Amino acid sequence: MYRHPKRLGIWPAAMLILLSASSVRAETLRFFATGDLPYFAVETEQLRELFDTAEAEGTALLIHVGDIKSGSSPCTDVNLKEVADLFRARAVPVVFTPGDNEWTDCHRERAGAEDPLERLARVREIFYGDPGVLRLDRLRVVRGEGADATDYPENYSFMRDGVLFVTIHVVGSNNGYAPDDPAAVAEFEARDVANVRFLRQATALAAERDATAMVIVFHANPQFEKARPARGFVRLRRPLVELMGAYPGPVLAIHGDTHRFKHDRPLIDPATGEPFKRFVRTEVPGSPVVGGVWISIDPQAEEPFGVGEMYPIARDRLME
Repeated sequence: MYRHPKRLGIWPAAMLILLSASSVRAETLRFFATGDLPYFAVETEQLRELFDTAEAEGTALLIHVGDIKSGSSPCTDVNLKEVADLFRARAVPVVFTPGDNEWTDCHRERAGAEDPLERLARVREIFYGDPGVLRLDRLRVVRGEGADATDYPENYSFMRDGVLFVTIHVVGSNNGYAPDDPAAVAEFEARDVANVRFLRQATALAAERDATAMVIVFHANPQFEKARPARGFVRLRRPLVELMGAYPGPVLAIHGDTHRFKHDRPLIDPATGEPFKRFVRTEVPGSPVVGGVWISIDPQAEEPFGVGEMYPIARDRLME
């Protein structure tokens, strides 16, 4: 049977939507997020159709949380450019943050045994070197201070309808931390510190611009569920906890990595041992499931972040 939430209306395309929000108002900011796609050739066209539907339904922007290929497929410029062209064809800006499959895991034999740092440089050149791919200029993004602005173009923030969006480069495979590879360790340490600097910069910006809510976008699941996360995610916890003390509004973290939809409150307040009620996490689904989530933000609502899953289904099943 086809079901749809009354607050979001009926989709003209064949979509199944499950809503986990208690309140969605017409004037709220609303956008579509996905990630961990496409892993296979057939998923490229499905992702295109997913974006087409989101745009037809008026998404303010598109978010892709990274992993635009499988970890065992070859790391090639052809693959990067194919997805870049898909992003370029969109009518709205694409907020993209890299995943580990694009570069960290390219050392694997099945991925071509490529140099991860060379692949990272190509990701930055193809997706962030050409402003026509993501069209972030439309969002008037702010990047890091000093050398961070050029060294980490994938870290940026922008305001939309009073909400501050922030992207930071956090990836799977232990955030790129490989203790047996000195070059990987050096890259990880520099990027990890830059991420913390940028999060703290964004925290100050949220206060300066009186942001009504914050949205933080990154790729990896930073192991919120573990009291002691892996080395690659330890440093990230500190500025997130600091953020909750310095910023009084609601915060939403959007990520991918495990390919399973989640919508919960996973960040623990070390002072109380309880989850921060103002910090919400949404993890997007991923391959082999092609889908994503609609997110609506109403900072004044009891549940500020409304989230609904959207998956393509056969058109002739709508009336079942």
